[in-house]
Amino acid sequence: MASEKVRKPRPYWHVDAKWITGILLLFLLTLTILIFILVQLTAPKQGISFLTTMLASSFSYESGGLDTPDDVAIMREKIAQSPNGEWQPIPGMQIVVRAEDIAGKTPREARLWFFRQWAEPLYYDGPEGLANLMTDPDMQKSVKEGIGPLDFMNAGTHSKLKIAFAFSGAVSLLFLGLLVVFSYRFGRLGSPGCVIFLTAIPGLVFMLGLRGWIEQTAQNPTGGGEETFITRYAQLAADVLPDVVRQAIQTYTILIFLGLGLIFLALIGAIFIRERPGKAPASAKTETDLPQ
Repeated sequence: MASEKVRKPRPYWHVDAKWITGILLLFLLTLTILIFILVQLTAPKQGISFLTTMLASSFSYESGGLDTPDDVAIMREKIAQSPNGEWQPIPGMQIVVRAEDIAGKTPREARLWFFRQWAEPLYYDGPEGLANLMTDPDMQKSVKEGIGPLDFMNAGTHSKLKIAFAFSGAVSLLFLGLLVVFSYRFGRLGSPGCVIFLTAIPGLVFMLGLRGWIEQTAQNPTGGGEETFITRYAQLAADVLPDVVRQAIQTYTILIFLGLGLIFLALIGAIFIRERPGKAPASAKTETDLPQ
């Protein structure tokens, strides 16, 4: 009589370890995804664009917003009146505007072009880089003393975030591996999928809500009216955040589909590939298999 293959029972503590590992992985993935979004945001292309829009929005609020043509019309008029065809909008700052610099640009595009001249040195060299554009000692001193939250958006921050992302990602992968080890059969697909799905859902819901609020604010601009703390920063958020929110939504959406895909594969496997207890190994032969 052929001997049957005996399967060792699964250690009970694996169940507890799976739940503990899954909960810890949930928090780790949440942190890792947040750091990943910040890494994308502070990358040179996105970081400079973010700084440009923030500066342009901040300085354009009182005149009516980024799309108001009045300031740009004055700029074009001053350039036309200038003997050398250029104009320095801010005395004490080494930035001049020529007719060709803003030719064919909308008011928004012209403002973004102008403030990009601030954003690039600010991103790469911090307050010192912006101060180097200034000839007024008082302006230089004021900038070097600090520029508030704008100081976060620079190349140095991007480098630090990449290191943090590498560390957080490595720890997350470690716990993901442990979750797979402590899971059983197709749970090794389903458990990671469930954790990834649960991690991404709150972020996606929050970002979709934020996008709706931004769209509502954009449809009801507050620039030029009675200024309050809320109206000013609501308009700033509506100008600056759309690209950030769009990228975050893409990231969370990809993770949700990844999680659902793993869960689906686990369900398919559990339904159609069933374990057959007591089945003899394929290499073993019964008495009826022996030649007569």
